[in-house]
Amino acid sequence: MIPIAIGIIYYFFSPTEAKWMPKCIFKVLTGWDCAACGNQRALHAFLHGHIVEAFHYNPFSILSIPYLALVAYTTFFTSPLAVRWRKYVQHRITILTYLVLLILWWIGRNIFF
Repeated sequence: MIPIAIGIIYYFFSPTEAKWMPKCIFKVLTGWDCAACGNQRALHAFLHGHIVEAFHYNPFSILSIPYLALVAYTTFFTSPLAVRWRKYVQHRITILTYLVLLILWWIGRNIFF
């Protein structure tokens, strides 16, 4: 229920226009982008079908959607396919690889972009 409510809010309210939307504390304090900066705008654009615009706001998040969907699927479902994939999707090396990529994105976006 909560993800649906969040989706509805982000569909109808643009984070760039709504002053009451939460701001990134890391960016406010440091002036640098965190790994998730742009996620609210990306979600708003994504929900409106503007995939390229969403990618512009935070490419790592958009590219993470398939992996995170698989994590959710293998966590909350018990079908034979979910159980079979769980050992790969939630394997320690897979998770560590994702976290390393996330940290590299966080550093790289502040150096190169």
